[in-house]
Amino acid sequence: MKKIILSMILVMSSLSAHSIDIHGDANLFSGNITSVTLTDEGGVINVVGNTGDYGKVWLTYNLKLDNPNHRTQGSFSGRATAINDAGDRNAASRQGVWERQGDIISFYSLDDVTDGNFYLCLTQMNLTTDSVDMKFYSVK
Repeated sequence: MKKIILSMILVMSSLSAHSIDIHGDANLFSGNITSVTLTDEGGVINVVGNTGDYGKVWLTYNLKLDNPNHRTQGSFSGRATAINDAGDRNAASRQGVWERQGDIISFYSLDDVTDGNFYLCLTQMNLTTDSVDMKFYSVK
C-alpha cells in the first residue's frame, strides 16, 4: 500500500512540474474561411482575419483524418503569417488536434511564433457561416 501511495505522489508531482502555465488574458482573433480543399486524407482550410498587435493574419490548417476510430476528429498542422500596421511580420508553426460536432470544427493547438512566443490556441470554425474565432494564450 505504501508503494502505491508513493507512486501516486510521484506521478502527481511530476504532472504538475510539466504543466502548461498560461500567462495573462486571452488574445482574440476573428476571421473568415477563404477556401476549403478536400482530399482522401483530410483537407486544407485557409483563413484570413485580424488580431491585436499582430494585425492581419493568414492561417492554413492541414487536417488529417488519422483517427481510425473517430472520423470526426484527427490531427492538423499548419502555418500562420501576420503583418501589423507598422509592417512588422511574424510567422508561426501550428500543430494540434481537431474535432467536428455538426457544423462546428474545434481546434486545439500549440503554436511557435517567430517573435519567441508560444501560444495555446482554442479555435472554432463555423462551416455554415465561414466564421472563425480563436482565443490564444501565452504559455511562455
